[in-house]
Amino acid sequence: MSFNTLRRFFARPAMLISLLLAWPFYILSDLRSGTPILADPDFLLHLRNAQMLISSHHFPWQDVYSFTVFGHSWIDPEWLAELLYYLGFYMFGERGLFLVMLVAIELIVAGVFLRCCRRSEDVNAAFLATIFFVLTAIVNMGFRTILFGWLCLIAELLLLDAFRRNRDHLWLLVPLFALWINLHGSWLFGIVIYVLFMASGLVGGSWGSIAAVRWLPQQRRKLIAAGAGSIAALFFNPYGWRLVAYPFALMFRQQQMVSSVQEWASLDFHSAIGKICMIVFAGMVVLMLARPRTWQLHEVLFALFAIYAAMTHTRFLFLAGIVVCPLLAVELVGVLFAPYDLNRDAGVSRTSAIIAGCNAVIMAAGLVFALLHIPSSSVLRAAEAHYYPVQALPALETSCAQRRVFNDPNWGGYLIWNARDIPVFMDTRIDIFDFDGVFPDALNALRMKDSLAILDRYRIGCVFLKPDAPLVYLLRNTSGWRVQYQDASASLLVRTASGAENSSLPGQRGQEPVSP
Repeated sequence: MSFNTLRRFFARPAMLISLLLAWPFYILSDLRSGTPILADPDFLLHLRNAQMLISSHHFPWQDVYSFTVFGHSWIDPEWLAELLYYLGFYMFGERGLFLVMLVAIELIVAGVFLRCCRRSEDVNAAFLATIFFVLTAIVNMGFRTILFGWLCLIAELLLLDAFRRNRDHLWLLVPLFALWINLHGSWLFGIVIYVLFMASGLVGGSWGSIAAVRWLPQQRRKLIAAGAGSIAALFFNPYGWRLVAYPFALMFRQQQMVSSVQEWASLDFHSAIGKICMIVFAGMVVLMLARPRTWQLHEVLFALFAIYAAMTHTRFLFLAGIVVCPLLAVELVGVLFAPYDLNRDAGVSRTSAIIAGCNAVIMAAGLVFALLHIPSSSVLRAAEAHYYPVQALPALETSCAQRRVFNDPNWGGYLIWNARDIPVFMDTRIDIFDFDGVFPDALNALRMKDSLAILDRYRIGCVFLKPDAPLVYLLRNTSGWRVQYQDASASLLVRTASGAENSSLPGQRGQEPVSP
């Protein structure tokens, strides 16, 4: 490798991308800062689903984890993403889980940076815009299956960007959507993006700062064919039309879940992330007014859709970051730094050699930093105690093995993975519990609305919640209940009166799911 090639390798773009890729290592390894990595209530349930799929050799069609909806119809909409996480866990334990998540996040960050570079043609602006993305991406950082959905979205946007530059690879959308449907329900965003992209070329002209170029007949035919093939590819899944219909059921049949779960709430502009978003969006508007430029119609439609989704539901800030950051990069060109010149960095002068050397040192430091911030499996297991009732688990298994347990829904996945002989009252698969009325009952019980009547109706023998839960206080002062165990993380209360309790359970955890 020549010296000039080395200079190009250690030029500013490589240095900046190394900094961007090192940052998630720090965020994700800070296990006690409140970053929702281990705190995500779904990831152990995902592992159990994948384990059941591998051991049973067929896909689940019924619930086997709870006593409230045992045997009721249920499909696993994220089975492929769960298998990817389980593969990492099977090979390297908890550290393998972390590495699978990290690879997904790093690929997403790299994809956003690439789109920002291509749109702005300036690495400095792309770097600043991607920093904003990393900040907003915290909402989905963790052992989340949706990360693979965002990866698919970036792949789709890169293909659409290429098509606008007369590089036709649209046929790749068909296998992409066949993969996406089995990874996560966010494929619906991909369909919306594709429809907006097609619609933007059905008209031509300019309206102030917005311009549209009408599709040529050949382009229109290719778009229609790729779109039809992508929709057909959605049915390439083990559940057929049921998996295709799943996101629509979430939108129209689970309103109570959407209104009750924090990450589905509207963006709070009093929070730190809300203030950052407001500053960035307002700054973009100011820059657009100060330096008018022409925007393509499809970019405007994408941005409006993504910003609306993020304002409506906080969890979609990730979507807004992916879509808006390339537009932000365009506005940031020349704002804080002069436009970047690769030839100047990779030249033969002494100054360029010094710059390349400094970049190499920074890149090496970033690599060492990243390697030192990969937590071991033992560290990850120890950190579970900050989020889950680890110390209380033996008492639960001893005292409630044959009793119905009313558990914190956010602990459902933990119990499904670690206490397999105790069916849960509810876990985070809110869809199945919402459809059958269990979720509203759980909310009412936790909110002190007919709590005792609900416990009697379900013949609950044990209540397993956080110590500060109002229901715990109520039962501590209610005859017929006593505290069996309590620590800083969990309280276990058992019923002493036998009249309202029935110890028989409708199913035993660990049964294989049945096919239709």
